[in-house]
Amino acid sequence: MVHYDVLVVGGGAAGFFTAINLANFNPELKIAILERGKTVLSKVKISGGGRCNVTHAEFIPKDLTRNYPRGEKELLGPFHHFMTGDTIGWFAERGVE
Repeated sequence: MVHYDVLVVGGGAAGFFTAINLANFNPELKIAILERGKTVLSKVKISGGGRCNVTHAEFIPKDLTRNYPRGEKELLGPFHHFMTGDTIGWFAERGVE
């Protein structure tokens, strides 16, 4: 039986993002990603014409939230902590332009 320190529920973009960051913060952790579907990252593969559309050309949190009418209020706080430039930097650090 395999034992894990962390189980990430969901094999989508957020699940992988979380697992990657946890592994970077603590490489000793045994992390598993659980996905109910047959494939992981399936929504990422079909969005943005084959590219995950995660980097809007908007760098002001309040303005960026207007792109998400169903979550405008809820996203304002997180966007003050991790914004478009942070996302671009995160990918650049991993060799993704």
